Amino acid sequence: MMIADAGHRLIQAALQDAQPGSGLWVAEDAVNGLPTHLDWIWQTPVDLLQAPWSRRHDLAAAWLPASLPARQALHVLSALRDLHARQLLAFIPVAAYDWHEDTLLGLGLQRQARFEHEGQLYEAWSFDIRTYKAVPDWLNPKFWANPENWGKYRW
Repeated sequence: MMIADAGHRLIQAALQDAQPGSGLWVAEDAVNGLPTHLDWIWQTPVDLLQAPWSRRHDLAAAWLPASLPARQALHVLSALRDLHARQLLAFIPVAAYDWHEDTLLGLGLQRQARFEHEGQLYEAWSFDIRTYKAVPDWLNPKFWANPENWGKYRW
């Protein structure tokens, strides 16, 4: 399998500041041309859901097949986001799933691009735990009941 040029550029952009680490490629087929500074592991979507969790990767890139049932596809995306990777980049065939944009936004994903690959329209969605939610300004000792006791006692 070859990644669409747009998909390859999105993966490169996601890894722009990445240090060497591990990557998880989730697709029906293995792929050539993934960035080489990550050690890539390949799994099919079905294998990902059936195998026990083993480790968290720096990046997971998923090319969801149109043949995967919508419920399983959502399960794959949420498993990648919650268990398998700090950063997720998912390529989703638009016509394959009858999802509203709110479905993916509800998972905390952000749409990055829309492109055509082999006659099929795909959308690229991403998730990064580091930028998912800013720390609220109220989360500090100033707004607690006894700010003078912050860090002094363990209760």
